[in-house]
Amino acid sequence: MINGVKYFELVAEPVTREILPGVFIKGWGYNGSIPGPTIQVYPGDYVNIRVYNKLPEETSIHWHGLDIPVTMDGFPDVEPTPAIKPGYYFDYHFKIVNPPGTHMYHTHHFAVKQEMMGLGGGFIILDPKESKKDIQRDYFIMLQEFHVKGLKIGEVKPGVYEIDPMNHDFNFFTMNGRCFPYTTPLLVKECENVRIRLGNISEIAHPIHIHGHQFSITASDGNTIPTKNRMLKNTILVASGETWDIEFFTKNPGIWPFHCHIPHHMSNNMQKQTGGMFTTIIYK
Repeated sequence: MINGVKYFELVAEPVTREILPGVFIKGWGYNGSIPGPTIQVYPGDYVNIRVYNKLPEETSIHWHGLDIPVTMDGFPDVEPTPAIKPGYYFDYHFKIVNPPGTHMYHTHHFAVKQEMMGLGGGFIILDPKESKKDIQRDYFIMLQEFHVKGLKIGEVKPGVYEIDPMNHDFNFFTMNGRCFPYTTPLLVKECENVRIRLGNISEIAHPIHIHGHQFSITASDGNTIPTKNRMLKNTILVASGETWDIEFFTKNPGIWPFHCHIPHHMSNNMQKQTGGMFTTIIYK
C-alpha cells in the first residue's frame, strides 16, 4: 500500500507445473504458477497491477467481470489498452467499483493459444462486513483442461511434457492446477458454513457435483443472488467464463467427493483409476 493505492505484481512467464507426482507440463502462467495467484481486494480499493511479460510473444490481462475503464480492460485487439511486448510491463490501474464477489483475470491476446496454455487466475472482491460467524471456510477453485503431448491413451508416467493449446482432445483436467489424487482436499469441521467459489476460464463446461450434501447457489459471476431466489442443488454447470459461489452446512461427517461429473474428466488420460477434475471434502 503506497499513498492509498494497493500495488500488485504479476509476471506472465513459462511455467513448469506438476499436475501429478512426477508429471510436469510446460505451460504459461503467472508468478510461477498455473493458475496464477488469487488477488484479493475490497470494494472501493484503488489498485495498480503491474504486469511483466516474460513470454516469447505479446500478451495482455483482462479483468474478467470487473467494471473498469476501457483503457484498462486488456483486450488490445479492439480496445485502447496496449498489448505488452516481451520484456516490457504495463500498469493496469483502476478503482474497485463492483460489490463483493468472485471474478477472474486472464490473457485476452491470442487467447485461442494463451488461455489454453494456462494464463488465468482468480480475482476476489471480499466483503468487509463478513466475519467468521458468517462463513468459516472459503475456498476458490479454478477449473482448467489441457492436451498434454507425448503420452498414449491410458498412459501416465513421470516426465516433463509439452502442451498443445490448439488441440481440443483434452486428456488432463485440473482443479487449481492439479489432477486427483494430487489435488488439495477441502478441509472442514462439523457445523460450519462453507463457501466454494468456482471459476472456469478454459473451453469446456464442467458440471460440478458434491456428494452427501446439498448446496445453495449464492452468487453468479460475482453478483450476489437474493436469499429468496437461491436454488438448492447438488450439481452446477460451470461454463467457460463463469464463476459461481456455492455454500453448504457441514452436517454429514465423512470423506466426500467433489468433482466434475463428466466421466472422462474424472480420469488422468483415460486411466481406469479416479483422477482428473476431482477432489475431496474431508471432515477433520
